[in-house]
This record gives sequence, structure tokens and C-alpha cells, in this order.
Amino acid sequence: MPIIIVLVALAAAGWLGFMAAAGAQYTLIVLAGTLMVALFAFFSPKLSLALLVFSMLLSPEIGGGVVDASRSIVVRYDDILLVIIFLSWFAKTAMFKDKPFLTSTPVQTPILLYTAICVVSTAFGVLRGDVRPEASFFYVLKYVEYFLLYFMTVNIVESEAEVKKYLRYGLIVAVLVTFYAYYYYYDLGAGSDARATAPFEVPLGGKMSESEPASLGGYYLIVFGLLMAMVTEATGYPFLVAAGMLIFMFPAFLITFSRSSYIGFTAMVPALFFLTKKRRLFMLGFVTAGILTLAFIPGISQKVVSRIKMTYQGAYATQIFQTGVGGNIKLEDSAASRIYSLKRVFLEKLPKHPIFGWGVTGVGLCDTQYALVPGETGILGLALFIWMLFRLFYTAKTVFRSYNEPYIRALSLGFMVSLIGLLFQSFGVNSFVIVRIMEPFWFLTAVIMKLYLLKSEQRVPAAPVIDASAKRP
Repeated sequence: MPIIIVLVALAAAGWLGFMAAAGAQYTLIVLAGTLMVALFAFFSPKLSLALLVFSMLLSPEIGGGVVDASRSIVVRYDDILLVIIFLSWFAKTAMFKDKPFLTSTPVQTPILLYTAICVVSTAFGVLRGDVRPEASFFYVLKYVEYFLLYFMTVNIVESEAEVKKYLRYGLIVAVLVTFYAYYYYYDLGAGSDARATAPFEVPLGGKMSESEPASLGGYYLIVFGLLMAMVTEATGYPFLVAAGMLIFMFPAFLITFSRSSYIGFTAMVPALFFLTKKRRLFMLGFVTAGILTLAFIPGISQKVVSRIKMTYQGAYATQIFQTGVGGNIKLEDSAASRIYSLKRVFLEKLPKHPIFGWGVTGVGLCDTQYALVPGETGILGLALFIWMLFRLFYTAKTVFRSYNEPYIRALSLGFMVSLIGLLFQSFGVNSFVIVRIMEPFWFLTAVIMKLYLLKSEQRVPAAPVIDASAKRP
């Protein structure tokens, strides 16, 4: 094995030297960086996974062109990093064969089947001429990428101590993101229409007006789920840190002015009360005090209220819908587009291809997950998607009941609460597609599954040791 590594390193060095002599400096830098990351990931998968944790929210985007009127190709440095790390980890696994490529987990089957449905439905769409292959390829690849991150994390993480370490890294990232959100809103994005957004939300050289604050809102739903669960489960220093971070981050969440994210957070609070009996009165008082305090913060409370009210009243609410209970409701264009998407998918698109749907990107832009999934993958894909989410929730609930460690209980409880929040946010956002939401989500999913496997291994009784030297009477 060492001689193979030496030969590969010498070959790579010779190739890079030739490229440098030919004057391809930019290509040389890219190849050298790729080689360094690959070697780093090969020899230290755990550290490379930590690098991924930081790059999930702190990775720039590269514009890849527009494929149609509603979609564009965007590649992140994080995507490239993930592929390099995955291939290096895969190569190490294949060489040393010390671990299986796919670790069996409760959610493994629905993930693989849902991925297969995405590929098959898209292939059918391409054959019918309903889907452009160049438009769908990168989006299918993005779905696959999330699951690769999941399987790789399950295999690399080995202990509860490592879980705790990665959670610390994640909290550091959340603090850095929050500093950037305040900086962007109060400095870079100064103006009446400014909204906080995540770092590098726009491809390099793009316009900041093209950012999507809902992705930051969805990310905060995940972070808030963990922090609120930590407040209910932890004591001492971890409790103070979680409470302090909630106070620090909540205004940044509000200035995203993402109404769908507000809906998600509103659902998370009662979900937390339902799933745990600890410190209910404290959490109720904590949330109430926070809302009352924010109501008096100038420049935020008025904008939040105005943002919510513009949905159903005022000059922007021009779309009229019949409620069916004797009255009408007015909605502004953005909110109305979600209803139009649902009607278009369930009344026009789905009846034509009910089983497999139209394929990824086949139904165009749908700003609601509940139109996107059935429209792209049909009834079969919708059933698998629901099954996958059910297994996620059930496994997290099992982990929550199986452990006594406060941080593990907080992790599993927070995951369940965050999942509920994302499901409610999905009424107005494609939450389970957005990169800055799904990469942290699937990383936490993998950690939850690993904890489930560790507890299952502890429950398996050891095989009895038979003394071969013992003689029969």
C-alpha cells in the first residue's frame, strides 16, 4: 500500500510540474488544491468531515448559467469539496475494506428507493421530451449529493464523543453566520427592503438582490430546534450557552422577514411542549419574554408586522381566492403563487403522469414542497418521501428515549422539533431541496442514525464464551 501511494504522489507531482511549465497556472492551482484535499480526506476522514461542517454555510457559489426562465445552475465550492472527500473516502474504504460502504440504518431503504424514483421519473421525462437533460442533471445530482453526505457521515462518525465535537463545530458556524446576518442587514444591505441572508448566498459576482433569505430562515429552524431542546434538557453551563445563543440569534432570524420561516418557528414551539414535559413553564415564559422584548425593538418589530400583514391585506394583496365557507381571502402575489402551484400540479400535471410524475424540473418552479414532490416524482415518490420522513422522526424519538445524556437527548429532541418546523416552512419554501438547509439537516440525520446504531450495539448481548478445555462429566 505505501508504494502505491508513493507512485501516485510522484505521478501527480510530475503532472503538476508539466502543467506549471506549460503556463496553466490557474489549472495548476485547482489541481493542486484538489490533490491536497483528496490526500487530506484519504488520510484523515474525520478532519475532512469537520471541514465539511464549516463549508456547509461558509462556502461561496459559482454561477453555472441559466437553463430556463425559472432555474439556473449554481455550483458551490462545498459541492466540489464534498465530491472530492467522498471519492477519497470511498477509495480508502475500497482499499482497506475495514468498513462496509453502506451501513444499514433505519432510513437506508426509503432513501435509496426515493433516489431511484427521482432518477427513473426524470429518465422517463427526458424520454418523453418533457424534461431537458441539461436542466435536470444537476438537480438530480444535488439530491444524490445529500444522501452521499448522509452515508459518508454515518460511516465516519464512530463515537458519542465525536458527535459532541461535531456539534461544537456546528455551533461555531451558527455564530459566524449570525454575525454575518447582522453585518449584511445593517451595513451591506442597508435600506428599507433589506433582508438578512446567509454568507455567499449569491454566486460570486452576482447581485445581492438575488439572495434567498428563506434559506437562512430554514437553517435557523434547525439551529433553534437544537438550542430550544438544549434549554429544556441541559443544566449549568450548556444551559446558559443555549439560552444565550437563542437570545443572540433570534433577531437575526426575524430580519430574514421570511414568512414561511415564521410559520415553521410558530409550529416548533407547541411541538416542543408536546414532545417533552421538562421546563414547559420556563420555555413558555422564555419565549413570551423574548417576543415582548422584540416588540419594542425599533426597526424590527414594525417591519415584521408589516411583512406578515402584506400577505393578506394592503396594496399588494390583489389575488382573491374563495375559501368555500362563505367568504373570500386576498393574498399578495408571492403567497398566491404557492396556491397556484398546488392547483397546477394536482389538477393539471399529476393526473397526466400520476405514478412517476414529470421528473425533476419537469413541473417548473414550485415554491412549495407539497407541490414539488408529487409533481416531480408522482404518487410513488410522494409515498416514499413520507415514509422517509416518518422513519427519520421515529428513529430520533427512539434515540431520545434510549439515552440519558442531556446533549444526546437535546440533539434528538431538537431534530424532531426542527423537522416539524421544516415541514411547516415547506408550505411556502422548497425546504427539502435548498442546499443550506439540507446539508446540515442530513448531517444531523446521519449523526442521529449513528447514535441509534451505537445504542443498538450495546443492547445486543455478547455471545457466551465456551471453554474448549472443559471436560464433560
